[in-house]
Amino acid sequence: MSRSGTSGSVASEDVASDSGTSGSVTSEDVASDSGTSGSVTSEDVASEFHRIGGSDVPGFDGFADFTRRYQREFNPVYRRFEAFEYLPIEAFKRAVVATFPAAEAEAIFVSSGTGSGTGSEHGSAIGIKPGNEPGRATRRSRHFVRSLGVYQRSVTTHFEGVFGRGPFTIVAHLPSCVGSGDSSSLVVMLKMLIDEFGTDDSAFVLNALELKKKLIQAADTDPPILLFGTAFGLLSFVESVRVALPSSSFVIETGGMKTHRREIGRKELHERLSSGFGVGLDQITSEYGMCELLSQCYMRGDGLFYPPPWMSFKILDPENPRQEIEEGEPGALAVFDLANIYSVSAILTEDRAVRKGKGFDLLGRLSNAELRGCNFMVEDLIGKY
Repeated sequence: MSRSGTSGSVASEDVASDSGTSGSVTSEDVASDSGTSGSVTSEDVASEFHRIGGSDVPGFDGFADFTRRYQREFNPVYRRFEAFEYLPIEAFKRAVVATFPAAEAEAIFVSSGTGSGTGSEHGSAIGIKPGNEPGRATRRSRHFVRSLGVYQRSVTTHFEGVFGRGPFTIVAHLPSCVGSGDSSSLVVMLKMLIDEFGTDDSAFVLNALELKKKLIQAADTDPPILLFGTAFGLLSFVESVRVALPSSSFVIETGGMKTHRREIGRKELHERLSSGFGVGLDQITSEYGMCELLSQCYMRGDGLFYPPPWMSFKILDPENPRQEIEEGEPGALAVFDLANIYSVSAILTEDRAVRKGKGFDLLGRLSNAELRGCNFMVEDLIGKY
């Protein structure tokens, strides 16, 4: 991205004014896909986005049009990027990106800081109450979440659409996340899934011995096993332990394809997990999410990621974020997530991707050179730490 000449800065303490409390503003004229018109509020979007497609619910475009105007007016950070539709994700490291006073947040999701760019970065640390935030020097993204109910609707509705209602024995192997308690976006997501779809045998497990025992125990029961884990957590397990899962099982890696010591491609990872757990490649899948987004994308059998109905995506030229790239050409992944109604929905990620029909393939992280322009622009419009 080219640097902007706009002057001024917004400190991380800047938040929406009291007059920007969500739910008090309506669009003057938002038309639904069915052609009817009427007013939409932020509360409508928050409570109905997951029902998009229903006969009595405005379509994506109607909700999205309102959301853009609403967030431009009540999110001071997004308002400074008026020349661009998509807010660079770097902004979450530098400011409070919210349409409401930060003190009203029910949680603050914080990124893990790994920046792998090849899968989820839900965060290994912390959604915490205001006043207990980590210092700026950590340079981790912070997502101020006004309503965990919105997150729950997004998480459970899309999961059910992909996997069904179950019940499932959901096993979560997230040793680097669980130590932070209930508060990382990934831990919260999995707790919601266990509460909604899990059997009584569903659980979080920390070490390889506990995981082996849990999987052997679950294999003797009827419900399918859904094993969630970070890429290298699962890989480390199958490199040291062999457990054959039942044929009805699914292994869902949540990203983290790169550490300070190792890097692996998704194709190789899935092949090794398939061999290690004794299940077909079609039973190894991926979830793409991050602490800055309240919705997730799941990989399907064709190896592509697909968003839920309330999320859209584009592939943009990282040097010119106003320019969409043709299908089949790599570029920067940009998403529009209606579940982010109370923060910002239009986000330019730091992931390289390519569109293929209605899905996208993740290719890794954008290069430092490509990211530099985005970061310069954020620095100009928001300011340094």
